[in-house]
Amino acid sequence: MKVNVDRFFLKTNEVEEIPESYYDKISPVIDAVKAFARSSNQCLYVIDYAQKGFLYVSPNLQQMCGMCAEEMMELGYGFQAKYAPYEDQKMLVELNKSGFDFFENIPVNQRDGYSISYDFRLQNGEREQMIHHTLTHLVTTKKGRVWIALCTMSPSSAQKPGNIIMRKEGKRIVHEYDLEVHEWKDRKLPKLNPTEKIILTRLMQGYTMEEISKNEGISLNTLKASKRLLFVKLNVNNISQAIAYCMNYKLL
Repeated sequence: MKVNVDRFFLKTNEVEEIPESYYDKISPVIDAVKAFARSSNQCLYVIDYAQKGFLYVSPNLQQMCGMCAEEMMELGYGFQAKYAPYEDQKMLVELNKSGFDFFENIPVNQRDGYSISYDFRLQNGEREQMIHHTLTHLVTTKKGRVWIALCTMSPSSAQKPGNIIMRKEGKRIVHEYDLEVHEWKDRKLPKLNPTEKIILTRLMQGYTMEEISKNEGISLNTLKASKRLLFVKLNVNNISQAIAYCMNYKLL
């Protein structure tokens, strides 16, 4: 049995009817999102919680998960019901409710800067890909409800779905949702030391460990030891996962 799409649009974030003239006022916001999409590799889409659909989907979506932008525009949140495994759908419904409950408990004048991120699987035929998904509000109503939200999707470094984090921009303390006990818990994001930042940025630039050692004046053994400890700190298995983790959680 597939998840009812209406369950993504909750009373806790019920948006009153928006006058048509208001959509003209936010058109520059959508144009800015489109401009960002042209300069980014990330897949973007914009949710309209008043009309319960999408206002924009970036054209590069098909390259990552196989569906075209036109199909996703038509499906709306139904894309998760169609392409996500059922267990992931149940998780998505739960995190959607818990996320809006969390947001509702934040004072209206303190809601700016929050975003929620999580990982889930998308299936396209026999192909399955783990997706890192982030949602942040673009426009809210006078009551502080989310009217327009921006979502990004990118390949995930996670080994399994979940990893649900609510965070406020500039804060290292984040709120992580525990799917086993169904509640939010505070935790601190890891902090990279200078050597770890050098390793990641230089490897992203295409340098070898030997070249990094020579150029930065750091012994190769020190670099290798730092890389091993970095993998433990981030709970990843390789440098690709480490880079993806740090980019997703803005550690670099």
